[in-house]
Amino acid sequence: MALRIQVLPKAETAGHLSALADLRLTVFRDWPYLYDGDAGYEARYLATYAASADACIVGAFDGDRLVGAATGSPLEQHEAAFAAPLKARGMDPAEVYSCAESVLLPR
Repeated sequence: MALRIQVLPKAETAGHLSALADLRLTVFRDWPYLYDGDAGYEARYLATYAASADACIVGAFDGDRLVGAATGSPLEQHEAAFAAPLKARGMDPAEVYSCAESVLLPR
């Protein structure tokens, strides 16, 4: 398998969110996560990446199929609950870039 790794251009981000949601659900469903998420939550969660000018999605593709991804965004543009522990310790979330997830299908 020859993988193609690329940073997804902002104009293409929205077009890959459904595949990214499926990938996250597949990877996170297995051990050690055992996360039984749902498509609705994934759509809302991943919409933050499409909405943020400074978010980044790096995709790993086998042909046209998304088989891996890494995501990141400025913490202050992500879910507020993620910034709360830093704020509680006097850190400024505006100074943190969150490397959120890295997921890859096992094979």
